[in-house]
Amino acid sequence: MRKQKERAVRYFGLFLAAMLVCTIVSRGIYASKMPKIKAGSIETKTLVHEIKANGTILTKEEVPVVTEAGVLVEKVCVVEGQKVEPGDVLLQVEAEDLNRLLQQADVQIQTEEAKLAQLNADGSTAVNRASQDLKDITDTASGEVSRADEAYQAAVRDRDSLPSKEAYKKRAYQTDAEYQKLWRASQKKKASKEDRDAFASYKKSLDANLSERYEQEREALEAAVAEKEAALHAADSSKSDAVKQAQRALEDAKNGGGEAGTRKEQQSQIAQLKENRDRLWKLKEAEGKILSERSGYVSRILVRSGERTSDASALVLSDAAGEKLFQAVLPQEEKSYLVPGDKISVTFSNGGKTLSGILIEAVGELEDKSCQITAKISDPQATIGQTAEMQINKEIGRYACSIPLSALYQESNGDYVYLIEEQNTILGVELTVRKRKVRVLDKDASYAALEDDTFTEEERIVTESDQDLKDGMRVRYTEE
Repeated sequence: MRKQKERAVRYFGLFLAAMLVCTIVSRGIYASKMPKIKAGSIETKTLVHEIKANGTILTKEEVPVVTEAGVLVEKVCVVEGQKVEPGDVLLQVEAEDLNRLLQQADVQIQTEEAKLAQLNADGSTAVNRASQDLKDITDTASGEVSRADEAYQAAVRDRDSLPSKEAYKKRAYQTDAEYQKLWRASQKKKASKEDRDAFASYKKSLDANLSERYEQEREALEAAVAEKEAALHAADSSKSDAVKQAQRALEDAKNGGGEAGTRKEQQSQIAQLKENRDRLWKLKEAEGKILSERSGYVSRILVRSGERTSDASALVLSDAAGEKLFQAVLPQEEKSYLVPGDKISVTFSNGGKTLSGILIEAVGELEDKSCQITAKISDPQATIGQTAEMQINKEIGRYACSIPLSALYQESNGDYVYLIEEQNTILGVELTVRKRKVRVLDKDASYAALEDDTFTEEERIVTESDQDLKDGMRVRYTEE
């Protein structure tokens, strides 16, 4: 009996041991499938924004290299940053294309010269026509003045031929039959008083009528003279105006009239075409080589092989002896972090030295809204055209509620983190993650600053996970 009890106890112990082993194994399998996480809590951090950008060493004094517009570049013989001396070849122009441009220039000049010749011929015809118009107008107006003068002279003669009033009356007496009849009757020896009174009465009445008629004729003759004189003056004035207008038309024709400006423009255009052709000839005589006229560095190349030159410069040379500047272009959003007076470090390419404490002199905005910074470089080893990388760390601010960027998750409606909670289960204390939305104030390369009071210092959040997490998921810590 005792042996049976001992055997039962032994079997029960073995059973418990087996159950323990199974529990441990099953829990191990269960735990092995859980996401492994690392945890952290909020920290007080000073966020730092790191800015890096590549730039080039330039000078303040730059000289554009301008060549004839429209020539085809066969080869760019320099690179940016290269030092050049007077006579060095900068660009090589395509020879066949240059010959074609010269032929086109000759044809265009001939065409424009033919247009100018036609304008000159048209101008000669206009002068001849204006001269004939002046002659015709002068002859016609002179005839009108001559006729007006003849009419005036006739009116003057008519006025001057009017006799005196007494002579006018005497002539009228001789032709008036009644007057003669009464006069003879009054002159007889036996003329009665009635005959003499009748003559005197008639003569008095006739004198009054003759005086009135005489004044009317005299006034009519004076009016005719005045009228003809006015007509003469009008004809003379009209002639003067017409002749002056015709003379002006002749002068305009001699000077080209409305076409004078066109002829001058045509002459100017031909002169410009010839200047362009002469420059092309000089380029051809130089075998299509565009040479440097000074010592310096190639700071910018604005044309490539296979392209045609424009009216603007093809290259820009920097003065080798000029003041050196570092210039870099950064994205638009970086402008808010930079101000003149900030200190940057500049590291030259190809393992070159690093210059620290370089002051930014200017922060500008380009046409595409990107940011351009300029800093003065005093190091004698810096060469024009050399490339370098700038770096500056700007403190954004100090925040009491900061978390690593690895702890921050994003979704369409905002940012969130996973908060770690402990739960008591039949298997013991287990860890669960809960999603909590947060509002990010700022970020740098490592940390995100959240609104204060988002978490307490005791609360733990997930900073790393080897699997994608979901709200309510059980997790376990990574074994260090």
